[in-house]
Amino acid sequence: MADELSRETESFIQQQIAVGTFLSRQDALEAGVTLLKQRSELVDRLAESRRQLDEGEYEEYDEDGLRQLFEQLIVRAEGHPQK
Repeated sequence: MADELSRETESFIQQQIAVGTFLSRQDALEAGVTLLKQRSELVDRLAESRRQLDEGEYEEYDEDGLRQLFEQLIVRAEGHPQK
């Protein structure tokens, strides 16, 4: 497997290892790939959100409606049944 990186990137990785951010080059590379995956998932979610907006797949709330929604979410998050 080819794993040649630019000098700048390799130097950065080695600096991060030296200061204890990562234990090894492998750990640093895996962290980078994890971030790239998270970014890709976020871009996909944003694209889906944009599609939903463009197609009118959303609900509008006034201030009271939004407050009620948040209260319901808090109750659900706390594990209590809704009233």
